[in-house]
Amino acid sequence: MKKSSKILIAVVALIALASVVFAVIPAFAQKNKADEKIVIDTTELCKDVLGHHAATPVEITIVGGKIESVVALPSEETPSFYQNAVKVLDAFKGMTVKEALQADVDAVSGATMSSDALIENVKAGLKTLQK
Repeated sequence: MKKSSKILIAVVALIALASVVFAVIPAFAQKNKADEKIVIDTTELCKDVLGHHAATPVEITIVGGKIESVVALPSEETPSFYQNAVKVLDAFKGMTVKEALQADVDAVSGATMSSDALIENVKAGLKTLQK
């Protein structure tokens, strides 16, 4: 076999290998991104977002692009009002980031200021993912 034929076969083999690699890597990267877990803590981000009289930080956990949980972190809000207000966080569970940012979530009656502050914390935390 001539030297040029061997080179041609080697080039064709490299092109074939490259096409397989470039087909597999993006699919692998997509799979890993779908399984990705992101946790956002709004303690520092939203320290000026106040409920009735205190900050209302949250921890948002996103898995596979959907909100798995939103947990209210310790706050100096009045405990009885704050316990009612945190119920508003359940509304975000299962939403995508885009859906949650567009959601019109109603505050809990009787704990409106705390509820609104919690909702603002969630949306501010999620906006950090868009930057």
